[in-house]
Order: sequence, then structure tokens, then C-alpha cells
Amino acid sequence: MIHLLLILDKKKQIGQTLFDNGIIKLQTDLLIGLVHALILLGEEMGQSKGALREAELGKYQIGILTQENLLYVVVQDTYDSEPFTRKIIQTIIDKFHPLLLEANLNYKIKNIEEISDEIANILITMKFPIELLDVIDATIEEFIKITNNIFDVLFLADLDDGIVKVWKRDNDDKLVKLLLEILSEIPFERQWIGSTRLLVPKIINQKEVTHEAWIIYRIGLTDFCILGRGYYIEEAREHFEEALNQLVISIYEILQNNNVF
Repeated sequence: MIHLLLILDKKKQIGQTLFDNGIIKLQTDLLIGLVHALILLGEEMGQSKGALREAELGKYQIGILTQENLLYVVVQDTYDSEPFTRKIIQTIIDKFHPLLLEANLNYKIKNIEEISDEIANILITMKFPIELLDVIDATIEEFIKITNNIFDVLFLADLDDGIVKVWKRDNDDKLVKLLLEILSEIPFERQWIGSTRLLVPKIINQKEVTHEAWIIYRIGLTDFCILGRGYYIEEAREHFEEALNQLVISIYEILQNNNVF
């Protein structure tokens, strides 16, 4: 979730808040100083891996997107999808950048209340309807049954709001966290299966399996994804993928039938 959005003048080292949900208590002056230090350090170290420069601070992450002499700075949760964040911030830039570029940030931006309200509408994205989880649970149970209980990690996550529901998890949550880290890095439009052959076959539910698969499947064009780890034999891969695709379709239809989007 994006908690804070600032706009900073790169040359003058001044800025203003465009959005603040009040969850993070942070001195703006300290953040401005940190951002400029990160930019200077980044220029010394070379190009970043993408348009959005990032730095993690505890359970939060700072992202910086540069447009001419303006810096758009977001503070968000660590596991938020970075490609998703870039898309949202780019929407704001496309709409407001010419106006903000002309503004004198030493003074209150003209019509800032209206601008902030519009930005809030863009940043506050789709929320998963918790009241539908009982229906989703039944769909997940059917999926687990037809795939012969091959998943030892399985959960639902929001691209910018973290874990929604966990059905199966590893004991120390290391894999859950790792899957969330992968989700935060890959293009949010794509489906992903990372599959590998096991060096030594395992026995799962009294059956030998030869392959391990990590999955990240986006549910239609929503902000929600199914993530997990499962085991299978090569001959069952097609059945495994068909069941996964049908699960995603079923959840999407439940959301659609309940007017979530």
C-alpha cells in the first residue's frame, strides 16, 4: 500500500506532500534529505535497475521516480509490486506533471486540495472483499482436492496491500516472504511458474513426485494474485496447469458476479 507521496524539486531541495494516509509518522524534512542523498549516491554509483529507484527502511520502501527536475517520492510497504507502483505513479505524472512543473514549491500549490483528492482516488486501489472469502475458500478446497493436495504453500495476495488469505504456509514463512519478494519485482501483467526437476524424488501424500513448481498467477486484470508451491510428476503437469487456470477463472468470476470491479 502506498502511504505517502511527495513531490520534490531536485535542484532547490524543496517539496510538498501530495498524498498522506496518516499511517506513517515521518518528518518531511528528514525524508527530503534522505531522498536527495539517495539521488546523489545513485548518480555516483551509476544507473539503477529501473526507472524507480528504491531503498528499504524496515517494513517500508521508498521509491523515487524522476521526471525532468521533479522527483516523485512514494513510501509504501516493502512487498508492494514495484511495476504496479510505477504504473500508478506514471498515471499521476501524465495527468499532473505539467501543472506541478510550473508550480513554485516554496508556496502552496494552486488547487492543491482538488489535486490531492484526485491523486488519492488514483492511489487508493481495489480492495479484496473480505466477505467473499468463505466462497473463495470452497473454490480453493476443490482445487486442492483435484490436484491431490500437492501444494504445501498457497495464499492470496494483493499487489499493493500484501497477504489477503493464507491456506497453506511453510513453518517459518520464508517461502511466503520469498514469493512476495518475487511478486514485487516481476511485471504484474504476467503469469509465472518456476518449475524444476527434483534431484531426489519426494513422497507427497504417499505418492512419488519428481518436480517442484512455484506459482504466481494474477486473477484477471484485478490487483489480486494466487501464489504457492506445489509438487507433481511430469506426466501430470498439464493437469496441474489446467486446474490452476480454472482456479483463477473461478475466483475472477466470483469477484465479477459480486460487482467487485
